[in-house]
Amino acid sequence: MTALQSPTMQVDDDPMAFYELSLEQRWGDGAPLIPPTDERVLALLASTPYAADRELGLLPPKYGTLTVELAAVNATMAGVEPEAFPFVIAALEGVLSPEWNAYALTTTTSSVHPMLIVNGPTRERFGIDFKAGCLGGAAGRGSMTIGRAVSLCLRNVGGQRPGETSRTVFGQPARFGLCFGEWEERSPWPSLAERAGFDRAQEVVSVHGGKGNFPFADVNNDDPADLAYMIAKCIAFPLNNWYLEMTGDSGQLVLVINPIWAERLARTFPDVEDLQGYVHEHAWQPIDLFRPTNQQVLIDKGRVDDKGRVYLCGRPDQLVPVVCGGLGGLHGQALTSFVQSEIQSVEARR
Repeated sequence: MTALQSPTMQVDDDPMAFYELSLEQRWGDGAPLIPPTDERVLALLASTPYAADRELGLLPPKYGTLTVELAAVNATMAGVEPEAFPFVIAALEGVLSPEWNAYALTTTTSSVHPMLIVNGPTRERFGIDFKAGCLGGAAGRGSMTIGRAVSLCLRNVGGQRPGETSRTVFGQPARFGLCFGEWEERSPWPSLAERAGFDRAQEVVSVHGGKGNFPFADVNNDDPADLAYMIAKCIAFPLNNWYLEMTGDSGQLVLVINPIWAERLARTFPDVEDLQGYVHEHAWQPIDLFRPTNQQVLIDKGRVDDKGRVYLCGRPDQLVPVVCGGLGGLHGQALTSFVQSEIQSVEARR
């Protein structure tokens, strides 16, 4: 049996006492927690091939040393099912990738936070929501706990606290934790994990630095190209983070597309690259839309082309479709981009 190294404390055998202690000592997230007893932590550690004392990395913003054991402690408090713990480790490995740019994302004034997208054959088994209500309210155990475990690690190991180490102005609901799956079986295109080089038999977590949920809806367009055009114009809103950057060449925006829309769009865009290219082609705003001072800033940055268009981003592959959600149709969402971060896809190892 693994000998745990984390400091221990004695608490009353009372859920409310543990909850009150988490609020008093500020290692909770404001919601009730599961006490991380040795037995519970060891059950999670048994589901990963990594040793408990393995260091995953230094977690910003305070660069606390994140071990597998500390990840298991926080995942236990979040309520993660033992066999789902490898998803937490994979997500944290993604967060710690240099390309994800964790220090910037954990300290910025922005609302950005890890948004986890899961692919693979065990999504339903572990309660990772990918059908109706998958972005909130479906109440699958995996969705409600895996993202929360990552958030607790950022708080308790990385030291991320708004108003102290994090300058975020508003935060966002996803800072409690956001984890959802792709409805691969209803997607007409290769899954997000497949596009990242994995196959459908692998369990994969993709970590997106998302600023928030931007919803849009449509009942007016019958032609799939018209729908894609309007999506492009919606995501190219004038105060998008991409228009604040020197270029549009970094970062991704996740397009959350319900299965009914995906089926419609695939009739005109049978390859996902066709859809990405078309949306990118129309994701721009005319320079005249912006006020004079703002126009000059964009001109000085070289963001305006010879036809007076300000493109949202540099490449089609930066617009990332993911199929999920209910069958009611009508609705889509964009998980907007912090821009200075690249989506990381990591296999959950067992």
